[in-house]
Amino acid sequence: MGIIGLYRICALAALGLCALLAAPVARAQPLTPADTTEKQVDILQANRLSRAIFGEDPVQVLEGQVHLRQEQTDLWADRVVRYLEQDRVILTGRVMIVERGDSLRADSIVYNTRLKQGQATGRVHLTDGDVQVYAPSALYYADEKRTDFDREVRLIDSRTVLTSRGGQYYSDEKQAEFYRDVVLDEDRTHLEADSITYFRETEVSIGRGNVFVQRIGGGEGVAESDTLSQSFLFGAYAFNDNRSGYSQIEGDALLVQFRRDSTGVDADTLLMRALRLDVIRDDSLQRLIAVDSVRVWQKTFAAVADSSVYDRITREGRPLREENRFYVRPMAWYEQYQLSGDTLRATATAGSIDSLFIRENAFAAQEDTSVARIHQLRGQHLVGIFRADSLRSLTVGPTAESIYYRNDGEGAVDGAMRASGDTIVLRFAANELKRISIVSGTQNVYYAASLIPSPFELEGFAWRPEWRPAKDTLLDADRRARLDAFRASADVGRSLHSPRNVGGSVGMAIK
Repeated sequence: MGIIGLYRICALAALGLCALLAAPVARAQPLTPADTTEKQVDILQANRLSRAIFGEDPVQVLEGQVHLRQEQTDLWADRVVRYLEQDRVILTGRVMIVERGDSLRADSIVYNTRLKQGQATGRVHLTDGDVQVYAPSALYYADEKRTDFDREVRLIDSRTVLTSRGGQYYSDEKQAEFYRDVVLDEDRTHLEADSITYFRETEVSIGRGNVFVQRIGGGEGVAESDTLSQSFLFGAYAFNDNRSGYSQIEGDALLVQFRRDSTGVDADTLLMRALRLDVIRDDSLQRLIAVDSVRVWQKTFAAVADSSVYDRITREGRPLREENRFYVRPMAWYEQYQLSGDTLRATATAGSIDSLFIRENAFAAQEDTSVARIHQLRGQHLVGIFRADSLRSLTVGPTAESIYYRNDGEGAVDGAMRASGDTIVLRFAANELKRISIVSGTQNVYYAASLIPSPFELEGFAWRPEWRPAKDTLLDADRRARLDAFRASADVGRSLHSPRNVGGSVGMAIK
């Protein structure tokens, strides 16, 4: 067997010697052509050197401040056992590998000199000076600067904490690929998924499978009162750009948003479900774009549409105004009213709806349960005015038409009125119709109960109460169970690995 490497010992400080050691290394099995070049290992320092036989294997034992170098890889340990007929070196006691900026520490490392791989076990700590990664074991690839973790791993990077039960970290790319019960926390965002890709330099994270996101308040610089706003997102895929404030959730995406007043007692809830949700955040605007099969539920308002845009506008960090716009055949419900048109826009202040606008083909229908009939109102446009979540007026025009049924007071229809004009105004008190005004071009036709046509409908009439979203259908049992479990465990220090969490408990009721 020939000589295939020279190993030299320099500066053996404790012995005051400097020597050159040549040792034959027998290969356990033939190498592939790609592996024919043996990578030289230099022994730069050791306090003691001896030889021994472990089982049937001859070994070299180095002890006391041992320092080895292989190309650009440095290895330190209190004790090193080098198998002379294998490509194996065992390092124990204050073990460290340094490779072009990487530093990996562990209780012990089994290092393969041919593959330049180190199997580390016991209190593994990987760092490049900025990121810190901890795990009970790891496999380090020196040439690739890649580390594989097969057990619980925790990455800490500035304000970001990433944990999972396995994954890889790529040091040069500054990229983490974590899988199995992955949790990522940064600023006011908590993300859970089956797997997460995290890019350190851009602060972009991508979650895949069973995505669950918690977001508290509006971010840095937001007034303390706004930290009472909390959003939870569900989906199959999540993209989050922490620096730009942009997030995207896909795959039967669901938003659950809670808001409390300044006393922290009353809760207002918004549920929004769609195939995709895009979230945009900056200092003055929080925008939520919902795409495809949009369904929305609030305590007094619900809607369906092809797409929608929800804006929450703030000034100096305080909530100022909310606006929700619905596109492509939207339909909305308020109390007993069903509203539809080509586009629909609802605005709110302090969580209370204050106005509603429908453009083109506006239609409003209200069920009168006492007579089991549907009051109808249509026109080109519609404007609804609200005060303290109570409807005050509906104005429809131009080319307005209405059908209104009269009640005999005993649960029977006493007649019906069909009216038209340039504009029709309905005025309410305590959500009850009090007066109907018809402006210009008035035409009225009254039908006695026995003469009411059947069917008696305005053009475009479609009564669809079964389409009205309900909170229990939007937030299904599985997702509600996950939300409840998170809230039960989230006295926030646990849920967000505090001290970044300033939002208080997430134990809010869905109202």
